[in-house]
Amino acid sequence: MTLKDHLRSLSDKQPPDDPKKGSDSTAAIPSDSPVDSPGKQNPTSLKGVPPCMVTVAADGKTGKGFMVDGEGKIATNCQLVNAANKIKITTHAGDIFLGKVIRLDETRDLALIQIPAKTPAYLTLGDPNSIDVGENIYTLGNPSSVDLTETVISALRGSGGTVLIQIDRPIDPANSGSPFVTAQGAVVGIASYKMGQEDDSAGFAVSVKELKPFISGQ
Repeated sequence: MTLKDHLRSLSDKQPPDDPKKGSDSTAAIPSDSPVDSPGKQNPTSLKGVPPCMVTVAADGKTGKGFMVDGEGKIATNCQLVNAANKIKITTHAGDIFLGKVIRLDETRDLALIQIPAKTPAYLTLGDPNSIDVGENIYTLGNPSSVDLTETVISALRGSGGTVLIQIDRPIDPANSGSPFVTAQGAVVGIASYKMGQEDDSAGFAVSVKELKPFISGQ
């Protein structure tokens, strides 16, 4: 082979692929990837919700609450703990702590409790502007279990200046203080047996729109 033929044969070969040029290709993204479907719900994430919930017992009243940070802060209802002499918090794992009230709001039926323990499992608060009528959310069903059941937001209402989320089934008193969550496990409300009880066929939660500023002390 002459030198000219050798050079021609080299020019006919395809250059190797440049990995940098192919880095933006969507072919490498699996079809079930969240990147492929940013709005796709993932109900399996609900498995992380029960470990973040607690049982609140205070002077004969019993309800629920949930961890809101890794420092032992718990959101629950004011009606459960207001003026209580002793607040007993039982975690999903069975650990028991004495709780201390940090903040109360009787009007919005909200309370923030502190326990003397780190809580690496906690729930995040959702976007208040993403809540809408007709959307599916998940709440506690049977008061004797921590199983979440699917329901639908039937109305967004106001009561004394407090924004409420209404669903089409009542809240058992034992589940008061439990979270309303999205399929991704983000909190959109906190169940309140006290609020909206003029309608016994419906359940109500104080919206995360109220809960967010309350937890931050606003």
